[in-house]
Amino acid sequence: MSLPARTLHPTPSLEPPEAFERRVRPLMQMALAETLEAIPSGLGPVPAAVARAVGLDGRPGRRWRPFLALAVAEAVGGRAEDAVDAAVAVELTHTASLVLDDLPCMDDSPLRRGEPATHALLGAAGAILVAVGLLARAAELLGRSGPHGGELARRWGKTFGLDGMSGGQAVDLMLGGSCTGSMRRLYRRKTTALVVLAVDAGSLVADAPEVVRHALRGYGRDVGWAYQLVDDAKDRVEDAALGRDPGGRNPLRQARRLLDRSLARVEQLPDLAPGGGPLLCGIARTIVRIPSLMPVRPDQEATSC
Repeated sequence: MSLPARTLHPTPSLEPPEAFERRVRPLMQMALAETLEAIPSGLGPVPAAVARAVGLDGRPGRRWRPFLALAVAEAVGGRAEDAVDAAVAVELTHTASLVLDDLPCMDDSPLRRGEPATHALLGAAGAILVAVGLLARAAELLGRSGPHGGELARRWGKTFGLDGMSGGQAVDLMLGGSCTGSMRRLYRRKTTALVVLAVDAGSLVADAPEVVRHALRGYGRDVGWAYQLVDDAKDRVEDAALGRDPGGRNPLRQARRLLDRSLARVEQLPDLAPGGGPLLCGIARTIVRIPSLMPVRPDQEATSC
């Protein structure tokens, strides 16, 4: 089933991230709803479980990964509308990873966003089949994402595979993230690989030059890992409150450095569309959410980003 025609909204220069998100959210909701319409009838509770997992029942989560894909498309001179299929594929892949992470044999989480996890509704086997179905739909959407659909599908396979998210999850299960060197880099891909795919999706659909795509991949890796480190910092605060030793790392400081670097990468790109640089910088700050007590780049507050 092809997506219905979408109205083109001109991209205002210097549009803040919040306004951008309000503008593109209806596009995402419409496309995600179509994904549910494609589920065959007669599967009992499966459609409702998928709707809950994807967040079409009023619990959507932040959806920052697909919004990042749409923002990149516009930042490099394309249209968000043309990147919606790829952005939805990113969100479905993320959702599938959460369904799998929650399984008893993985993180064993009975709840997701305060509601029963998919395996609590359908059983472990049902949850696995839902995850596989979401991944298959993601591959289908990427394959039809314009002239670069085949390349995006190839990158998606690597993103979710053992050299990406699945490998990172395996390292987490085996070592709990306590690793160094090449294993540490693989562990990071549990978080960063999908963010890089989101950036690739936006830039490829908009047919950005390779030099721009390469720089934006670095931006995506930095943003993705900084986001994870801020989450790690929250865990350290919880550990300290419970009397556990938080260890010697300072994840918040490292997150700030990575965010700084992601902003610098964007600032050094001269070929972005008007307002594209500030949009990507603003979205990076919105994603990472460094606590206000640790200001980011105080010497850069007056710059375009």
